[in-house]
Amino acid sequence: MRRLLAASAVLGLLVAVVAVAPVSARTRVDVTMTVATYFEQEPNEFTATIPGCTEGLNYTAGNAAFPRPFGVFIGYKLFECDGSEETGFVVRLNAKFSYSGAGSVGTWTIVDAWGDLAGMTGTGKLIGVPIEGENGITDFYVGAITL
Repeated sequence: MRRLLAASAVLGLLVAVVAVAPVSARTRVDVTMTVATYFEQEPNEFTATIPGCTEGLNYTAGNAAFPRPFGVFIGYKLFECDGSEETGFVVRLNAKFSYSGAGSVGTWTIVDAWGDLAGMTGTGKLIGVPIEGENGITDFYVGAITL
């Protein structure tokens, strides 16, 4: 009986190690992204420090609301790496902006990824700076992703 119990315990540990191994193989990476958004133009370009996705095009979908004392944007940005639909990701964006034109602050979370980035997750913060003389904003993302 003791041998059966010991063998079961060893087998259980082996199953746990095999089941956990793929999860521990993921890599966490600190990233930055620079995303210029011109409000009358799509797509817009971005650059990033994401392995396998250092530049590409992005598209915006969401709603802006204008309650006082600040405005709010809640929506999504779709990022196509290298301007191709083969690899990319979607970010959920929450930002508030000032009426004085001082810019915005917010958070971002990756909600989907495909192609070479399938399974990627990540989150972080952003600061938006108005583009001088243009109807647009440049968002500077900082955070971490897990590949």
